[in-house]
Amino acid sequence: MPSEFLLELQNLKKYFPVKKGVFGRTVAQLRAVDGVNLSITKGETVGLVGESGCGKTTLGRTVLRIQRPMDGSILFQTNGGAQVDLAKLEGNALRSIRSQIQMIFQDPQSSLNP
Repeated sequence: MPSEFLLELQNLKKYFPVKKGVFGRTVAQLRAVDGVNLSITKGETVGLVGESGCGKTTLGRTVLRIQRPMDGSILFQTNGGAQVDLAKLEGNALRSIRSQIQMIFQDPQSSLNP
């Protein structure tokens, strides 16, 4: 049974290591995206707004799998109606889905056709 959601994020997390010292030892984790839950239905338009550095771009890049999530699910309903977890896809399977999903960046003057 297909989901009612086009995209559903469940407890999505993306942390970056903070390294120090000569050997580049990880001393902490920067929590760029920490436990995001979001559901978008087909036909719905969503704008993600926040302060500079709050994780908007990291969230988008993680959803598109440009960056690998540390934890959570990215459930996406394909054009064929199948639901896939983008967080688990690799290789050719991931490449074939990327033609169906995209991010529009912050500058609407250069991103949208008037």
